[in-house]
Amino acid sequence: MAFTHVIFDLDGTLLNTLDDLTAAGNHVCTAHGWPTFSTDAYRFKVGNGIPKLIERIIPAELAGDGRVFEHTFAEFTAYYAVHKQDATCPYPGVIDMLDALAAAGVVLAVLSNKDHAAVAPLVAHYFGDRFACVQGRIDAFPPKPAPPITRYVLDQLDVAPHDVLYVGDSNVDVLTAHNAGLCAAGVSWGFRGKDELARAGADVIVDTPDELAACILSGYSS
Repeated sequence: MAFTHVIFDLDGTLLNTLDDLTAAGNHVCTAHGWPTFSTDAYRFKVGNGIPKLIERIIPAELAGDGRVFEHTFAEFTAYYAVHKQDATCPYPGVIDMLDALAAAGVVLAVLSNKDHAAVAPLVAHYFGDRFACVQGRIDAFPPKPAPPITRYVLDQLDVAPHDVLYVGDSNVDVLTAHNAGLCAAGVSWGFRGKDELARAGADVIVDTPDELAACILSGYSS
């Protein structure tokens, strides 16, 4: 194996959370009488953390209003906490892929821009104890792709960057990897697709979880 550790993004990579994120965002918009957005539109609103998502759904004329932001953030968070598992599920083949990597001795971790309070229960519910480290966004670090939180995860895993592959579905994930000195694998089944991953400079792009596992286990190296 070229990599002893693999760190995964969560939304759009391991879990299809788009419908539940869309429902939560549009619930808040409807409650305020604001325009709502299609599921496809939310593909490009998510990925930088819930605070940035909130900024993207607040109407332009209210941008910068701190009270509106705080209220909207609180409303979204409360609704999503109750409804985050309504439609969310692992992508087909993901669990088998994780088990194949673990059986080969690869150490697995999650690093997400979703708030840690939501990440931890989602990972536990859908994936049990498959991950050695699970980390969501916390106030102590700027969100991905800034490197401090990635370096924090590397410290928790006690591993050097060159031994780690980061896997995600967006340009944010590719930048997250490269900003911290990791190789980046892009998955085309997620929210953003191949073109964005290629433009961002992903070291490899795969179309299925089986392909990702084979790539890692065959000793992929950039």
